[in-house]
Amino acid sequence: MARKKKPVLDLLTWIPLRGVLWLFAWLPEPWVYGFLASLGALFRHLSSRRRLLVRANLERAFGEGALEIPRIERAAFREAFRVGGDLARMPRMVASGAFDRLVQTDELQASLEECKERFPGKAPIFCTPHLGAWEQGGEALGKLAGCVHIIARPLGNLYLDRWVRRTRSLMGQEIHPRRGGIRHVIQGLARGEPAGFLPDQNQRTRGIFIPFFGVLASTDRSPALLAIKGGHPLIIGSALRQGKGFSARIRVAALLDPADFKGETMEEKLRDGLIKIAEAMQSLVLEAPEQYFWLHDRWRTRPPSESVSSPKTKGPE
Repeated sequence: MARKKKPVLDLLTWIPLRGVLWLFAWLPEPWVYGFLASLGALFRHLSSRRRLLVRANLERAFGEGALEIPRIERAAFREAFRVGGDLARMPRMVASGAFDRLVQTDELQASLEECKERFPGKAPIFCTPHLGAWEQGGEALGKLAGCVHIIARPLGNLYLDRWVRRTRSLMGQEIHPRRGGIRHVIQGLARGEPAGFLPDQNQRTRGIFIPFFGVLASTDRSPALLAIKGGHPLIIGSALRQGKGFSARIRVAALLDPADFKGETMEEKLRDGLIKIAEAMQSLVLEAPEQYFWLHDRWRTRPPSESVSSPKTKGPE
């Protein structure tokens, strides 16, 4: 459903919000990220519904009673709010050249070079979970590749959405809407420009149920389908935050060749590819579980065969 336009209200909301973003960009880094972490902790305290969701997600992933769950749950709220600081400071970090110093991209550079050697003429498809400093990951890929095509849902505020899109375009991110955006992604891949996907969120319609931490999750088929049909390699990576500020290291968990996806039919190959993507993303999450966006209802959509009253399936201990 299209978002109902409310430009006047959006503008009145945007004016003070823009001032806050300016402050976040120029205040000392420890102040900004410390404040945002505290805001995340306050949100955790006030939102019992979201707190229970995070706990339920962690229990699905690691099993009820896992000793690390309370620590990860508390940290997850702080880390989720720190991402706002990344976005606010991005224009300044890019303009000053600090981005290149603070974001380590050696593994991503090596993977892109390997793609050129092994898959000449085929632009890679980058998949990352909502883990760590994912805004830095998108900017790094755009910088190294020259241009990367990403599909994203528009934000609720018209002016905030425009600002975010401009910020993400600083180093070559081309953001396309969900409706009709896949056509632009395909055209970009045909021109040799990579695509980027964050396929770890619940797919309400047309998803394929793939195990994620041992529990079936409705998953976007797009990255695997494009890879199979076009022969594009898949890079599975993430920007793990280093410390508590604007600093990250790009980790690459896997470089997948769609020709290796097993199956006699397209559906079987697609399922095998999505499983391999999910396994690689899961391995990244396990490197820094407190940095994952557990606040999202990843397992909300259930398979038709699963009754509402069925007991929850536990993930690996």
